[in-house]
Amino acid sequence: MALLQTRLLAVLVLFALAATAVAQDTVARKIIHEELYRPTPGDVYTLTINYGVTPNAAAQRTESLPLILQGDYRLVVPYIGAIDASTLTYTELQNQVSTRLRERLLVPFVSLTLSAPAVYDVFIWGSVNSPGFHTVTSLNRLSDAIAVAGGPQAVGSRRRIEVYRDGEVSRHDLVSFLARGVDEQNPFIRPGDRIFVPVADAAAEIRGAITKPGSYEIIGEETIGDLVSLAGGLLPTAQMERATVNRLDELNRYAIIDLADVELRTLPARTGDIVMIPASTTKTDMVLLEGAIHRSPAEEGTPRAVPLEPILIEVPFTPGMTVLRVLEQFGGPTHFAQPERTFIIRGSDNRREPIPDLALLWQDRQWDRDINLEPGDRLVVPMKRLVVAVGGSVQSPGAFPFTSGYTVGDYLELAGGVDPDEGSPNRLFFAEPDGSMRRVDVDTPVPIGTNVYVGRSAWGQTKHTFENFFTVTGWVTGIIGVAVTIINFAQLVGWMP
Repeated sequence: MALLQTRLLAVLVLFALAATAVAQDTVARKIIHEELYRPTPGDVYTLTINYGVTPNAAAQRTESLPLILQGDYRLVVPYIGAIDASTLTYTELQNQVSTRLRERLLVPFVSLTLSAPAVYDVFIWGSVNSPGFHTVTSLNRLSDAIAVAGGPQAVGSRRRIEVYRDGEVSRHDLVSFLARGVDEQNPFIRPGDRIFVPVADAAAEIRGAITKPGSYEIIGEETIGDLVSLAGGLLPTAQMERATVNRLDELNRYAIIDLADVELRTLPARTGDIVMIPASTTKTDMVLLEGAIHRSPAEEGTPRAVPLEPILIEVPFTPGMTVLRVLEQFGGPTHFAQPERTFIIRGSDNRREPIPDLALLWQDRQWDRDINLEPGDRLVVPMKRLVVAVGGSVQSPGAFPFTSGYTVGDYLELAGGVDPDEGSPNRLFFAEPDGSMRRVDVDTPVPIGTNVYVGRSAWGQTKHTFENFFTVTGWVTGIIGVAVTIINFAQLVGWMP
């Protein structure tokens, strides 16, 4: 009997140790960043290799190794040697390491992820609030570095910032980046960069019915129309027939230029200009457009940006305004829209009126079935979630930006790979909206808004079951201990025999 108790105790201790190991936090910090990121000396990468089921082990064997990119851009990888990353993007480096290791080892899964970016100092000087050396990482862009230096001074340029790199200088316009999303104007910062913020040479002020009124620096031969575009464009209440420019003449006195019959794109901007755009004083009834809608109609031969966030547009109401007419004015729903969930919130009584067939209504321009709009109405075209969620037994569960053409395997890499202790690469699912699970594999394309779930392996499920068992056992042991203490106390004071 004593031998049996000893063996049982030994088995329970082993399972308790396994449960404790599983409970430890082994998830490493993962950084998700731009696809065009360039590997930088000092980057720390994590190489994960799943060797599958080996002849000497009953379970799959997974190995994770830290790798540091050397100063000469060499990444020394076990089994294949050094890789020159000086001309590679992060994605290209991942693909090269994965391909070569798969060919060499014939393993089912290889992953290379950036665990921590390189850290270094850059020198920033000129019209910034805190000139000097500042610490940045290889994931920081120009705007981040300027912010670390306290931002530009009031007289500092935001449109002619100079970056000195490898004996060359490039100039960047952060105002254009923020207004138009031009990535080239906000580059990644590299080791050895020096950043200079000059004083703004020329500026004009825009006041009145403009989206973002304020002072705007002038570059080169820009026009008043260019500055209006940088300021976000005119408000619907703008009255251009009353707009003027106050401009300094040769005697340094202000003269007024009437803009009623002037094409703004042809009128050169001058330093000291004050553009006045009056707003209508008459209250105008409005209609709101919200959601996955273009900002302007498509023009043949002209590229058009697709909004990645729901937009809100206020449109002056005109008699006869309909759903189709207002959508035509702004280019219609984007391909990220959910037309079957479109609805109108009526301004008169806040009643929600569904439009389930908007896709057919828009594509076929069914004018006979068009819907009239009224003052104060809000037309809402819901947008799909432009992310893919990865959960279950992965290293770093979370939501990741949607990328066209990505498969389940790509999103598993973004989530740090399958958890080697609990997860199974053979139990991959899409979680459907109705709560059901659809089985998939690593090569299955992933639609927008999908929830990818990685199930536990048989061993992982067993450990999870024992975790729950020891939790319940702990509670029972605690309750018994309290009961014994109460009985002992009662016997001591004579309450019980």
